[in-house]
Amino acid sequence: MVALMAQGERHAWTLEELHIALGRQGHATDFSSVFRAAEKLAADGITRKIVLDDGRTRFEPVGVHHDHLYCTRCHELVPVPCLIEHERFAALERATGAAILDHQVVLRGLCRDCRERGSESGAPA
Repeated sequence: MVALMAQGERHAWTLEELHIALGRQGHATDFSSVFRAAEKLAADGITRKIVLDDGRTRFEPVGVHHDHLYCTRCHELVPVPCLIEHERFAALERATGAAILDHQVVLRGLCRDCRERGSESGAPA
């Protein structure tokens, strides 16, 4: 699964997408095995788990931190540069006494392809 995700076919994978892609590569496996493996990879810090409002969890390889845009039309999760500067986290930690370990920012809107197709409404396809 790690090699599949690293190929770059997509940025973040749902369990269903991982199951289908593994089958296409000749790795016959059941869905529950894909679920368990994906959860283990996330627990071990190899992948990052992203939970969205649509009820479908995505998994992506851990790498340089970035935030995401969730396209409300095609449902792709698009990486975008991190929106919060490191200095802001340090200031927040000083102000609150908290220790920030990680964050996830997910913007909702239209990806470049959907926007270029003139789908300004943002309604699902």
